Amino acid sequence: MNDLKFALRQLLKNAGFTSVAVLTLALCIGANSAIFSAVNAVLLKPFPYPESERLVFVNNSYPGNDLLKAGISIPDYLDRIEQAPSIESAMLYTFESFNLAAEDQPTRVMGLRVTPSMFDTLRVAPRLGRPFTAPESQPGNDRVVLLGHSLWQDRFAGRASVVGETVRLHGIAYSVIGVMPKDFEFPRSNVQLWVPYAFTPEQRSDDERGNEYSTMLARLKPGATPARLKQECDTIVARILERMPDARKFVEATGFTVVVSPLLEETVADVAAMLWLLQAGVVAALLIGCANVANLMLTRVITREREFAIRAALGAGRWRMIRQLGVEGGLLFLIGGLLGWFVAVWGLSAADVFGLADLPRGEDVRLDGSVFLFTLVSVAITGLFFGLLPAIHASRVDANDALRDGGTRTSAGRSQARMRHGLVVAEMGLAVMLLTTAGLLYHSFDRLQQQDPGFNPASTLTARLTLPEAKYPTDESRSAFANRVVTELKSLPGVTDVGLVDAVPFGFTNPSATYGIVGREPTDGVPPPHALVRSVSPGYFAAMGIPLLRGRAFTEQDNAEGTDVVVIDRVLADRYFKAMDPIGQQITLGANGRGVRTIVGVVAPVKHGGLDDPTTKETLYFPYDQRPVETFTLVARTTLPADQLMNAVREGVLRIDPEQPLFDLQTLAGRIEGTLAQRKVPMRLLGVFGGMALLLAALGVYGVLAFNVGQRRREFGIRTALGATMGDVSNLVLGQGLRLVAWGTAIGLLGYVAVNRFLRSLVFDISPLDPVSLVLGPAVLLVVATLACWLPARRAATVDPMEALRTE
Repeated sequence: MNDLKFALRQLLKNAGFTSVAVLTLALCIGANSAIFSAVNAVLLKPFPYPESERLVFVNNSYPGNDLLKAGISIPDYLDRIEQAPSIESAMLYTFESFNLAAEDQPTRVMGLRVTPSMFDTLRVAPRLGRPFTAPESQPGNDRVVLLGHSLWQDRFAGRASVVGETVRLHGIAYSVIGVMPKDFEFPRSNVQLWVPYAFTPEQRSDDERGNEYSTMLARLKPGATPARLKQECDTIVARILERMPDARKFVEATGFTVVVSPLLEETVADVAAMLWLLQAGVVAALLIGCANVANLMLTRVITREREFAIRAALGAGRWRMIRQLGVEGGLLFLIGGLLGWFVAVWGLSAADVFGLADLPRGEDVRLDGSVFLFTLVSVAITGLFFGLLPAIHASRVDANDALRDGGTRTSAGRSQARMRHGLVVAEMGLAVMLLTTAGLLYHSFDRLQQQDPGFNPASTLTARLTLPEAKYPTDESRSAFANRVVTELKSLPGVTDVGLVDAVPFGFTNPSATYGIVGREPTDGVPPPHALVRSVSPGYFAAMGIPLLRGRAFTEQDNAEGTDVVVIDRVLADRYFKAMDPIGQQITLGANGRGVRTIVGVVAPVKHGGLDDPTTKETLYFPYDQRPVETFTLVARTTLPADQLMNAVREGVLRIDPEQPLFDLQTLAGRIEGTLAQRKVPMRLLGVFGGMALLLAALGVYGVLAFNVGQRRREFGIRTALGATMGDVSNLVLGQGLRLVAWGTAIGLLGYVAVNRFLRSLVFDISPLDPVSLVLGPAVLLVVATLACWLPARRAATVDPMEALRTE
């Protein structure tokens, strides 16, 4: 207790030192806690389902068609739950948006069709009411619905009496049988209702194989592994091929297999590397900050040598002095850690600015017990290591020498100087690694933004809608509605072109299918051609700004009564019609070669999934009237700012059908921006950490040189008195500082080269050893560090020799 009181008095006595050290530690520890809260919520924390580590996704895969993870068909699901011994329970689900009838205007709600086995697989139960039953998975008995907690609160005022009431979804009456718990979010936080997945006899048949629009999640039995389940699924596939030998050729050519992935691994696969990189970056910033604090503490040790010498002369042992200084350092780090917790709270309040909330499971990012424990361990480890270093060096003081010098030594001991210089070199090295990595991500992001998406996103608005099957049951009714909407939107002021597509680029879905080329027999062992497929209206290419390269676009005559036609992109044309004119050639859709269509046009390739899309997969465009779908996206090009058109588009659709809501209204530019979020997060945060590291490293080298100049004033006075010029003295100090910077830069670059392979998945179109980044990061550090070195050097050069000698 006496040591603690004395340590507190010492820290209060040196308020300037204490303030700088505490603020440095608070900033670095707080940043660590904030980032770890994201790492913990996204990568480490188990899902809120009992024994969630036993939950796995089971996907089909077609490596030969570059389709590594597809969904599964209903027959696949039925085969696996019946024949795979490793499965304890399993569920099948598919997304579906619903039009929820309301008194003022219809509302679009994201929902899920899911088998009743969801409750056993996830081991969840409704907050109110009951779960689905097996009979409700039969067609005709499936008009029941479970509400999400937020939908229940917002639209039904949280009334318990809602159970048993009727709601209208897509114009059909559904009975509310329950409300899910508040914290239940599956499979995404925007899903607000669940309805039973009812399989028709046709969907259970072999003819349904290949319609892979659903997702399977299974719970493994205790002791079972994903590898064992995969083997069992492969055995099931072999049995199917024995029963259906005609499918063997296709399966072998495409390399068809089954992929089993743990739930957590699959969910965070796209962001795991980025989050670990951020955690490594903020840890590096913490180490730099701790090194700075350790240097400050070493400075205080040197100024207190006479105090320690007197303590030693009075009988204080080495352990006694280590303990005293250790308590001071520990108290300093503890205060910094406590303030760091508030910095973390503030940092998480700004999570939306950096995009952490948009990550998978990002809604769970918060400061909880695990993060507090991490903060406590960080404070303990850094405080123990960096706090004890100065204490150990102070305990080695020679009492006789210190008392003989009268506490007026002109320089620190060699061992202390080496430690201070070593800490500065380490700071520089870590700063170089951070700055180079941040520069690499900035350069990569700049290259990505310069990519041509294949269309013109300027002044273009998009909006999705889903036509209820009960109200629009036929292809004719869907086509008629779509054509009326296009005509209505064309009449809006400022609108120049209108089109529609079932899957807009940078959108929600990316449908694909196999196809064949008439007159070309498939080669044994070679997978059939596979393409992205789109249904589009005649004005779609003009509305998107997709260039027409050959032939023609669709016209109003390409309807259900017209000749079946198709427009292809340049990727397909170059791959299969390089030596001939593709116009007039014919293709077939599907593995069975049905539906002959004539190619009438070739358009430029489009990036569908993101700006980093390599556009190596071809695209087939079909006239919407010849392939109408229930869900599609409107595309309207305007001379006005696109976001000003939103209300007019919504009102235009409601004039045609007052019960038809629009949803997902975004500009094309906004869609592109949304796909860049996962690259912006590491870029922005590493830029912040890099700037922090740059500042701390510069302060570190400045502190070392400034202290050395203060300790060597007598030496500089003598040098000046003996004829040294201001430039000589300045260069002496500047050279010492730049040598530390050079060593740190070299070590930092070597460290970066050693770990650069971990950055390959985070960069686009450049090498992790990008010369620009390798030069730019160290160059920025060199400029800032040179300025930090110049200030003490200038101070040394202006020492008055008479004043310096007189003070001695």
